[in-house]
Amino acid sequence: MAHSRPELGRYEARLLLWLLRESGHRPDVPVRTAAFGVEQNKPALGVSAVIAALADRGLVHVHRWPEHNPADTSLRPEGHERALRLERERRDPGARHGYAEDAVLRWAFEHRGDDELLLRDFFVADHVFFHGDALRAGEVLSAARSLRSAGLLDLLDAGVSGDLVTGQVKLTARGLDCGHAGTGVAGFLRRQSDRQPSFHFETIQGDVTIISNSTVTYVGRLADELADVGPALGLDEERLRLLLRDGDELRRAAEERRPGRVRELFDRISRELGSAPDTTGRQLLLETARQVGGMLG
Repeated sequence: MAHSRPELGRYEARLLLWLLRESGHRPDVPVRTAAFGVEQNKPALGVSAVIAALADRGLVHVHRWPEHNPADTSLRPEGHERALRLERERRDPGARHGYAEDAVLRWAFEHRGDDELLLRDFFVADHVFFHGDALRAGEVLSAARSLRSAGLLDLLDAGVSGDLVTGQVKLTARGLDCGHAGTGVAGFLRRQSDRQPSFHFETIQGDVTIISNSTVTYVGRLADELADVGPALGLDEERLRLLLRDGDELRRAAEERRPGRVRELFDRISRELGSAPDTTGRQLLLETARQVGGMLG
């Protein structure tokens, strides 16, 4: 059925959210849609096409009164629920970051045959719109850096200057595998993590756990990744501050060979990561944490 399609176009998402606002967040309230066309600089025929697409999905009801063109429209209960979700996700940093990662990876995959792929060109692609809202320069650069950290993308000379993003990107072999898999970045990394062999710590003497140099190295890697990727996890400011603090303390405890404190901090970090939004950064951190956990026993 047509309305089972999961993704909405740019103007479809915008109209759903506009109807939500103009109806006072209520379903089944007819709204004049001519003002939407003025707001979006879209002719009546174009607005009518967007309305028809939403009606085809079963999200809106069209009130065909001849004197009103484009037609008055109301949100069906399904459309009302969908609009509320779009509104919520638009404001969610984790949802925005997860979308940006998938969008940049998908865009790079589609242009994998290009000789030179500049990150600034992403902003002229339809992928830049998240529920009808254009991603900001910093969000796109953060997503590209997360993909680089996950080994999916090569990124050269990247930065932000005003509203412009600089840098050249190229998919890695792993990024190509992710594109071909078609499962999204987080799903691909989760599946890759499930295939990774576990690390086991074998040097235990009585009731005393010996923290080896390799354990210190992996703990340090986890702390570094927390500092790099943590801001893109979609956590609120206080949760992020505590997570980064725990990462720094975890590194010190490992270097000082304090196994009890290492275990306490590692368990706390693992719980926080387990409750974070499902993004590329989260999957990358969970993969490293899994290796550390295997070494700690």
